[in-house]
Amino acid sequence: MQRCTDPCRPFSAWKNHSKTLVAETFDLAVLGGGCAGLSLAMDLAAHGARCPRTLVVESRAEYTNDRTWCYWTDSATAPPYPIVHRWQTMRVAHAGHSVSLDCASTPYQMLAAQDFYAAARASIDRRPEITLQRGTTVVAEPFRSNGLWLIPTSHGTVAARSVVDTRPPQGSRRGAATLWQSFSGQEIECSAAIFDPLSMDLMNFLAPDPRHVAFVYVLPVTPTRALIEVTVFGAAPLTPRELVDRLAAAVAERVGDAAFTTLRREHGVLPMGLSENLKPALERFVRAGVMAGGARPSTGFAFQRIQRWARECAQSLVSNGRPIGHKPDPLPLRVMDRILLEVLRADPKRGGALFFSLFNRAEPSRVIRFLSGDAGVVDSLAVIAAMPVSPFVRAALALTLRQSRISESKGIA
Repeated sequence: MQRCTDPCRPFSAWKNHSKTLVAETFDLAVLGGGCAGLSLAMDLAAHGARCPRTLVVESRAEYTNDRTWCYWTDSATAPPYPIVHRWQTMRVAHAGHSVSLDCASTPYQMLAAQDFYAAARASIDRRPEITLQRGTTVVAEPFRSNGLWLIPTSHGTVAARSVVDTRPPQGSRRGAATLWQSFSGQEIECSAAIFDPLSMDLMNFLAPDPRHVAFVYVLPVTPTRALIEVTVFGAAPLTPRELVDRLAAAVAERVGDAAFTTLRREHGVLPMGLSENLKPALERFVRAGVMAGGARPSTGFAFQRIQRWARECAQSLVSNGRPIGHKPDPLPLRVMDRILLEVLRADPKRGGALFFSLFNRAEPSRVIRFLSGDAGVVDSLAVIAAMPVSPFVRAALALTLRQSRISESKGIA
């Protein structure tokens, strides 16, 4: 089969398999060519000729600069894509108080989607074993037949020995996660030099609200250019329309009377604490990405976690032909996440004060490791010590009671 990246071009080779017209069989089908799917493809390409024959199915006909990924890093190895900007100082503000934190040893950096997509496509184009099929949708659920996975697509049915499904479920909904992180951002170019590109606002909390936790996130790239976002932690995911007024107010507060031009907009929704997934494990079929454990439950940070998974999954595929999903966090970290999310769910008005206390009282490097999912035992203890005790004790008791009731109901059933 020829490499097929033209979204209007159907698969060129077909075989009859179990009375279904099937395109030529692949070793691996990756469903979704977003962050997780492309990251896996890049890591597979890095293995050279050992790379399995892979098809990446992506519904978008074209990639656009639709988002940014930000993360802390202490790696001395240059990433395979250009970084837009790095910050060595970050600020957190709440109720008229602010704290400025040094993160020079693990700078916070921004990656633009257009640069990530370009690097991924260049990596894919260098390997004849990998095909990126754009403008193609999965039209029905994959099914198993004669030892292969068959994936019905808008360009015909694809056969693969293994499948990695990175597609998010159709529509985020209340109840599918403990909380949802919804954000809308606006990248602007101002007529005046009003930003400090040496420091970023990680969390500038808005007034306490009984429905959710809300804060403004400001990433200055130059004295005149910045990405300004409003982020909300709440029980239900929010649309851009539901955040438009708060975003406009946040931009107006920072630019004052200065004229500005909007360069682009972005919006996203991330799960914070996914509900239990009761689907059984499937033979050579795994789910990956932010809706399958790729996002840090208590913060939503996902990019670095997805990169680690992609390296491990690629190694497993090259070694034994089997994909692997995201590894669960260590038990102490999972327990801490559940308790923190329960505190935020039960009393959102406390959210700003809790996070400010964390950043104000704990060593920045320990907080960064906790937010990134790299916390050790000492880091976790330091985070606990920086938080007020009573709401976390109440949340732990509430979770214990809830779990006891669930266990009893299952026992009765």
